Amino acid sequence: MERVFVPKAVWETIALDFNGPYVKFGGISILVIVDYRSRYLIARPVKSTTFEFTRKILEDVFEREGYPKTIKSDNGPPFNGDDYKRYCAQRGKTTIFSTPLFPQQNGMVESYMKVINKAMAAASADKTNFFEELREAINAHNSATHSVTKVPPEEVMLGRKVKRGLPLLHHEKASYDEKLFESSDRQSKIAGKTHEDARRGAKTCKVKPNDTVIVQRHTRAKGETRFLPKRHTVLQEKNGNLVLDDGDGHVLKRHVSQTKKGHQWRDHTVRETEKFPTDTKGNKPGEETETTGNPTDATATTGNPTDCIVHESEVVQKDVAVQIQSGRFQLSKSENHLTVKFVVCPLIALGDR
Repeated sequence: MERVFVPKAVWETIALDFNGPYVKFGGISILVIVDYRSRYLIARPVKSTTFEFTRKILEDVFEREGYPKTIKSDNGPPFNGDDYKRYCAQRGKTTIFSTPLFPQQNGMVESYMKVINKAMAAASADKTNFFEELREAINAHNSATHSVTKVPPEEVMLGRKVKRGLPLLHHEKASYDEKLFESSDRQSKIAGKTHEDARRGAKTCKVKPNDTVIVQRHTRAKGETRFLPKRHTVLQEKNGNLVLDDGDGHVLKRHVSQTKKGHQWRDHTVRETEKFPTDTKGNKPGEETETTGNPTDATATTGNPTDCIVHESEVVQKDVAVQIQSGRFQLSKSENHLTVKFVVCPLIALGDR
């Protein structure tokens, strides 16, 4: 999976996401905002995830910090609505959306959900004010030295040292080595990518435009297959992100890990021109032919040995009609000979039904 390195300036790129709802606190959700360069964290409780409530929080934050250049979010409400897109377009902000059902692409903000969850869990266990717990957790994160950059997020964000509980020896601007800062970020993300790729068994994306794929189910009940049977055509592919067409005019986006290439032997819908090709012996489509042979050689063919094959083990052990995708073999066995009668067809799948 591709890694995003730190931008050149603070508040140039930010990430948004909602965490919740928290039933024990009246069903509220937490809007989490993270600056990509400094890792500065902002969290605001909201009663609803609708754009009306989200806009109030964003305007309050942007009034103090200014408008960012780029905002990254997932495809959930309200970020997938026209109101949000219009709001960003009017203010000249570029929006980046992660692939649906693939939160790893918005990993910067997702990684800080642990901080939010711990604060809300502490408030629930101690029966304290969740807003106070949330504020203390955010302040602790912003004022502590970051494990990757080795600089507190608030010093990178604000450009000065912030006085907290302890007295400051020097009231001055915060300074840090920017090259070392960016180098530490890059090395950490490359090492993380190497580790995760090895753990997940990541491979180079082999899906290309015009390929046919099937899509993984979002939810699956017992007895259901992992992938939906409907076929989709790949329109675009970029860094494992696919744009798919289902053939009915609907376009959807999925990550390559949520899809699987469709193969010929899986195809249940054979086009009219591919149903029954004429074999090399001149048998017309739909004609029945008969082949006799020794039971030890249980291969029946329409002229091309790869067209139709019956395995001896299936014939001897089951002694039943063996059905393939587009026709049925009829087997009759005598003492010395095996007779196979079948409809001329290409071999797509072999097995009993």
